[in-house]
Amino acid sequence: MKQDTLLPPGGAHAQAAAPLETPTLARRPPRWKTMLSHPGLAIGAAIIAAMFVVALGAPWLAPHSPTATDLMATLAPPSLAYPLGTDQFGRCILSRLIWGSRVSLQVAMSVVLLSLSIGTLVGAIAGYAGGWVERVFTTLTDVLLAFPGFLLALAIVAARGSSLESIIIAVSVAYIPRVAVVMRSVVLTIKPRPFVEASHAIGMSHLRILFKHIVPNAMPPVIVVATVSAATAILAEAGLSYLGLGVQPPTPTWGNIISDGQGLIADHPLISLSAGLCIAVTVVAFNLMGDGLRDTLDPQMRKQTGASLL
Repeated sequence: MKQDTLLPPGGAHAQAAAPLETPTLARRPPRWKTMLSHPGLAIGAAIIAAMFVVALGAPWLAPHSPTATDLMATLAPPSLAYPLGTDQFGRCILSRLIWGSRVSLQVAMSVVLLSLSIGTLVGAIAGYAGGWVERVFTTLTDVLLAFPGFLLALAIVAARGSSLESIIIAVSVAYIPRVAVVMRSVVLTIKPRPFVEASHAIGMSHLRILFKHIVPNAMPPVIVVATVSAATAILAEAGLSYLGLGVQPPTPTWGNIISDGQGLIADHPLISLSAGLCIAVTVVAFNLMGDGLRDTLDPQMRKQTGASLL
């Protein structure tokens, strides 16, 4: 006696034709959303973006010319005409701060571009080539890193003369070895990985392996170091300008604004304090952005902070 089998409506053909349900995979949010969800990175990027807007819009945002003097309004207190007052030459402090942001950001971005391009190239070649190339690289970087970055930049500016180009070159020379050392160390960890060995096995050229496979995978920690070096570059430019070895007056920079107000710090502290506050906020913003990039680009840090970022 046969047992009746229960079939769905439509018979066995309908059952076979029923679509299979595939499990839905959790889609990872885009990297830019992960970055924006990091509070430190979002705050730092917002502050730096505002600084760039101020620097680019200086001709329209500054209420006065940064070099125009008014001897009838020297050391004037804050007012509607001069929101932060004037210095000992009757120049608008707010206008000089706005125009001074251009110099600081120009130095920071130039140092980042030079340190990334040259440091990445030199460090990648040294780490991949090995042998005497790596030994020469190690010797040169040890010599450069033996000197504090600011003192090395000070010596280069003193030899070349005071100008914006000299400051950019000096600070870049001081901080390129730091980026190169990080790139070399990361390349050394990537070089023995299986995908690199597979590229060798299929006959891929060394240049293609280096710049198509190794360097892109080594960039995240290098970008973090370059971002932090932007903050250090701003401090170095301010220090050189304060010592009179930076951009020469009447061009305003945050460093020479502090220098102009140092003798008046007791009676008119707003001159130096306003420029110092601009430097502090910008440096903190770059450091926040560097920490945020480290947390979001580094896989190990991303695992540790994944619960709060995603």
